[in-house]
Amino acid sequence: MPYPIPRPPAPNGPGHCPRCLAEVLWCITAKGRVPFAVNPQRDDQGNQAVRQDHTGRWLTRQLTRERPTPENDEHLHMPHLTTCTAPAPRTPRPPAGRTTRGVRPVRWQR
Repeated sequence: MPYPIPRPPAPNGPGHCPRCLAEVLWCITAKGRVPFAVNPQRDDQGNQAVRQDHTGRWLTRQLTRERPTPENDEHLHMPHLTTCTAPAPRTPRPPAGRTTRGVRPVRWQR
């Protein structure tokens, strides 16, 4: 095959959470262009400004100090991560700093 397989598009639009199977709205973040799930119901307490562009993609941006309110055709939604009933398992962080294990190898053991 002379050409690489194209990367599948990011999930966008109505869908389901892979963990709790609740209905979510998959959006693309404005900053990193990564998929992000928000609850489909509008919520005045939410911090995600969601809009749909002219091509039909759902875009989201987080409210910031510089832009604290929704603009034009944006609506507030709550991130699904905060309301998911089956959140992702937490992995323990490695200890900070250097840790010593065993003995330092000599030159011929490297």
